[in-house]
Amino acid sequence: MSIAFVFPGQGSHRAGALAAWEGHPALAVLDEVSKGLGRDVVPLTEDPGTGGRTADAQPAILAVSLVVHRALSEAGITPDVVAGHSLGEFSAGIAAGCLSVIDGAALVASRGDAMGRACAQNPGTMAAVVKLAPDAVEVLVDSIPDLVVANDNAPGQVVVAGTPDAVASVRGRAKEAGGRALPLDVEGAFHSPAMAPAVDAVAQTVAGLHVGDPTTTLVSGSTAAPLTSGDAVARAFVDGILSPVRWREVQEQLVVLGVTHLVEVGPGGVLAGLAKRTIPDVTAHRVETPDDLRELVTALQTDGGVR
Repeated sequence: MSIAFVFPGQGSHRAGALAAWEGHPALAVLDEVSKGLGRDVVPLTEDPGTGGRTADAQPAILAVSLVVHRALSEAGITPDVVAGHSLGEFSAGIAAGCLSVIDGAALVASRGDAMGRACAQNPGTMAAVVKLAPDAVEVLVDSIPDLVVANDNAPGQVVVAGTPDAVASVRGRAKEAGGRALPLDVEGAFHSPAMAPAVDAVAQTVAGLHVGDPTTTLVSGSTAAPLTSGDAVARAFVDGILSPVRWREVQEQLVVLGVTHLVEVGPGGVLAGLAKRTIPDVTAHRVETPDDLRELVTALQTDGGVR
């Protein structure tokens, strides 16, 4: 048995996600998160409006993911491989031992602030194109100025990003090609040139931190390959701002690495759903609440996987 922990990205915020963990010792990690942020993260996790504010959503999602990760560790469940979708790569970096919780939270605060400013400077949006192959989506993107592929998530689901006019254009053309383009409720055009103003700020923050070599295999969302050094992880944190997320390929890489069980660590459940579509031979689990954790422990004990 081989276990992968995967960590969700922006868009997975669920207000009050920590309420179910009241009294659990894993909540102690929030003190470290808040110290790294320079503000109390708990109100952000409770606010329904947090998801629409990039600078707040990113640390809130990180915090919930790290509480769940700490609870998994305390239950004796450890991963052989970790990966994260966009923002989730920072949670994965902490889980892989590349960053302390405090430094990781400080980096996510810098990233969220910088990307929030980029959203205001370069207005944009995103849409999920479904029922079309990645190659077909590439053809659509190539025909529309100011539009790029942002996430290749799963067979039949590719997210595009660009100016509002560009994203509006793809909706009609996707329908003509036999698919659909579903608008996403996001603050900006993430993983597109609109985020370029954020790169220098994040790079400066990364340069001031110690990013260590992974102690657990860490698969990059930008290259879909394992990162073998702290320097490579640091570059990935910066490159991921503009690079598309190659999540379909990340999942395929998990299979190559021998993963048999995938655990989505944190709010939302989106990544577990994508795994069921992309790598159906891998057993997908999600852990967002203590009840989910108890179910996972039981399932892994049955398969001999609690270590």
